[in-house]
Amino acid sequence: MKSRLPVVGVAVILAVLVGALAWTLSAPIAATITATVIGGIVGAILGQALMWSRASVGRSARIEHALQHRLEGMRSIADKRHEILTRAIRETRDRAANAEREAQRAAGVLPQMRESAKHTEQTLRDMRISINDKVDDQVVLLEDYMQLMRLVPMPLPMPRPGTWAASEDLLLWLAGYVVEHRPSLVVDLGSGQSSVWMAGAMRVAGYDGRVIGVDHDAHFAEATRVLAQRQGVDTWLSVIHAPLVTEDIGGRRVTWYDQGALADLTGIDLLCIDGPPGQGVAQARWPALLALRDRLSVGATVVLDDMIRRDEQEIADDWLCRYPEFTVERFAFEKGAAVLSLPPA
Repeated sequence: MKSRLPVVGVAVILAVLVGALAWTLSAPIAATITATVIGGIVGAILGQALMWSRASVGRSARIEHALQHRLEGMRSIADKRHEILTRAIRETRDRAANAEREAQRAAGVLPQMRESAKHTEQTLRDMRISINDKVDDQVVLLEDYMQLMRLVPMPLPMPRPGTWAASEDLLLWLAGYVVEHRPSLVVDLGSGQSSVWMAGAMRVAGYDGRVIGVDHDAHFAEATRVLAQRQGVDTWLSVIHAPLVTEDIGGRRVTWYDQGALADLTGIDLLCIDGPPGQGVAQARWPALLALRDRLSVGATVVLDDMIRRDEQEIADDWLCRYPEFTVERFAFEKGAAVLSLPPA
């Protein structure tokens, strides 16, 4: 109802104005009424047009405002998307640059990696070969030990040869030498299992030989005596405790066994040298042959253990230069050994 008031107002105003004008001009009443009616109609039309115009302007304003608001929203969304896109492009470029740097670094490192892989492969191959060789060596030593036990049976278990004892292959060789050559007197410098095994070999061979074990340490000497008693070979084995002393032998000042404790040793058929221990002394076993050469029997044999060490190699070379009458045979035992032999009579 309120929206139609402008239309009625305009119609009334225009009708009154037209009627007044007709009246002023002294128009007939009929004409005046007609003019008034026509003025009202025209006023109504104008009022309706005015109302439509105002309504159209209002709608246009509202539409414009809505469009402006939507446009601002779209601009805000567009700005945010632009910001996100810009950041994504920047991050992508950074990642591409990092990837390129990593690729360049990898290209530089790749040859080194290949070389390292090749070296590692070779190292693993060498380790595998070394391990296989060590396993084979241990199998051979075990076989030697089994042969030793068959050749020289013991009533009780023997201690397994360790770091300081002669290796299984040398023990088997010594026991076989005793059984085959039946030496009357064996001197073992560095008493221990080797002394007991050779005494056991004399028992197996069934003859009255003698093994003399020599040790610088009273505790080790007693341990060898006890082991011989337990195995029942003490009849063939005696142990001498000969402390280490400093004296002159062969023109050198050396530390070796007290020769006074070895004064009764003569007619030595087999001399085994596996002591004294070096303990920081260079060529600690060098004095052995110089001190005992004149006590060897004709055709005697000298066995020098631990020939894998440089000291023992130099000792053997020096002995051969001093005593050219000896012949030598070197054995590739676990620790190496040199066997020096005097010619028979």
